[in-house]
Amino acid sequence: MLTSIDRVMIYAVLCIISFSTIMLTCHHSTGLFAIGGLLAAILGLWVELSNKDELEQQKNQR
Repeated sequence: MLTSIDRVMIYAVLCIISFSTIMLTCHHSTGLFAIGGLLAAILGLWVELSNKDELEQQKNQR
């Protein structure tokens, strides 16, 4: 099972990949998947980081 820190890292990598895809392609051919991936990553990061209590508890258990 993934911890909160693992999920935050996955969302951060997805955000970087999606943002890079949007920036490196022509603005006429920006794909819906890249924009959707960026929005999903931002939403996922927001949800994971809003639960800081759970994140701190998992960090203290180690």
